[in-house]
Amino acid sequence: MLSIGAIKSTGQGEYYLDLGREDYYLKGGEPPGQWLGRGAEKLGLTGKVEDQDFRNLLKGFATGGDSLIQNAGKQKHQPGWDLTFSAPKSVSVAWALSEESTRIRIQGAHDRAVAEALRYLEDDFAWTRRGKGGVEREEAGLVVATFQHGTSRAQDPQLHTHAICLNVGVREDGTTGTILSKPLYQSKMAAGAIYRAELAAQLHELGYKVVEDRAFFRLEAVPEKLSQEFSKRRVEILAELEKKGTSGAKASAAATMATRQVKGHASREELFEAWRQVGEEARFKAEKLEAREQERVSDPEARGYHCTKQAVEKITWQQSHFSERELVRYTAELAQTWAIGAETVRQAVRAELRNAGNIVTLGRVEGEKRYTTREMLQLEKEMLKTVVEMGKESRPLKAEVDPKSELSKEQLAALKHLTEAKGDDRVVSGKAGTGKPTLLKEA
Repeated sequence: MLSIGAIKSTGQGEYYLDLGREDYYLKGGEPPGQWLGRGAEKLGLTGKVEDQDFRNLLKGFATGGDSLIQNAGKQKHQPGWDLTFSAPKSVSVAWALSEESTRIRIQGAHDRAVAEALRYLEDDFAWTRRGKGGVEREEAGLVVATFQHGTSRAQDPQLHTHAICLNVGVREDGTTGTILSKPLYQSKMAAGAIYRAELAAQLHELGYKVVEDRAFFRLEAVPEKLSQEFSKRRVEILAELEKKGTSGAKASAAATMATRQVKGHASREELFEAWRQVGEEARFKAEKLEAREQERVSDPEARGYHCTKQAVEKITWQQSHFSERELVRYTAELAQTWAIGAETVRQAVRAELRNAGNIVTLGRVEGEKRYTTREMLQLEKEMLKTVVEMGKESRPLKAEVDPKSELSKEQLAALKHLTEAKGDDRVVSGKAGTGKPTLLKEA
């Protein structure tokens, strides 16, 4: 999965530098950071993240101290964003309990998946502004410092990478400016799905069988009960939610912060030994994690095409039009168990959107192209025609609501709106879970 959080001060960046150490395996901490992004390359940043370079960029300065953005060094400057890519729990468990050579390959698969997701973001959602009032929008290369971590705050195995996207975009001509953050947030679900699709494809290549887990995936070789054994952090958050009597995304985020601990510096050597003991206590044999040759993917392009077709059907079952970003997300989610990587997903989506026999371009909403299918367009035309015909018949109505009705105040208002029409067409729209089927049954 992918989560995005704003870095609100340059001091937050010290957290990643403090954990990053060359001798992390024996003395604790995490591996040193690595630079990614076309913007980083243009600024001469490759390989290991040096502490002072990172500190300078958090403030908006180049490695040599020159200003890269208008508010460099000022308190109101936004340093950047933490894009955290987390492997599914079963992948982290397999990584934690495997032999060193296998662990290295799993880490490599995770790193490649992170790089593909960042490339997707950079290709389609990295923008900076220029001109008076910032009216001109230009593509930009990203400057990203990636820090791979292997544990949760409860010291459970949790393979994840903090991709720190600095608030410096490098334009084609080499000039620099601040990054537009809204497109990054809007593309979070799609980029997270791209990451998982690439990770699943890489793990399949290594010899692991990948199975569906709702919109995610898991490794068949890792029992769900074992994953739960290594989920103390999740248990803490659920306990906090139960204690507060709350639920939902915002409540979960608050519970996460309320139960947050200072991350320890135990060496990976110690952690791998402790995790091995947990596996043995759960009577799990590490040999089950040995990779076995999987069926090779035949004709990945055809598989990608199939996933995209399914994705279009899934989207239009719930909504009448969609963006390329949404189609990428649903295609990538379906691709996870088909061993189809990020590039094949993106190619399949682009090919489908060029399919004039099925896809219609509607126009733009907030700068983003919207699409629909010819079938959906025809369906809407027929519905509108029906509405017009029905509107010609005036049938004044008066509703009588059962006094024992369990409808909410909002549902009763909607019911009155629907059933006390005087020849007009009436529409009610509502979010998922607000009781529309119950309301229509009463109507």
